[in-house]
Amino acid sequence: MIRMYFVFQDPLDDAEVNLSFVDVPTRDTDKALERLEDAADSGELWRLMYPDDQDHPYRLIENKVSYLDISTLPHEPNTGTVLPI
Repeated sequence: MIRMYFVFQDPLDDAEVNLSFVDVPTRDTDKALERLEDAADSGELWRLMYPDDQDHPYRLIENKVSYLDISTLPHEPNTGTVLPI
């Protein structure tokens, strides 16, 4: 499992940017990054994060993404943070 941390433009935030994360069920970092970018482009990521607010134009800042392989860490995945492949 790869945890993807990302910064996005958020018109509702005072700083107009926000930091969040999602967990992608893969150990392939390139695949996780591609999945994150695809989900952001399609709007799936924003629906996952803000299911009740689809009126605001959130946008991923692609050069502000990092990741951590959490496959070996003991944790219970939270379905609200998992971006399925």
